[in-house]
Amino acid sequence: MKQNLKIKSFWGTSENAVKTQVYIAIIAYTLVAVIKSKLKTNRSPYEILQFFSTSLFDKT
Repeated sequence: MKQNLKIKSFWGTSENAVKTQVYIAIIAYTLVAVIKSKLKTNRSPYEILQFFSTSLFDKT
């Protein structure tokens, strides 16, 4: 699961914390898949996530 959803480590140790982080990763991956299909791009989901991670912190 950690490999497919790109979860490097779990932030919490409780069952609820782990479930919450997994659900958020699934939602993020689904949103990226929807964006990929709407834009009809050949970019991988990883590349799309990289674009969002860099553009979120851009102050232009």
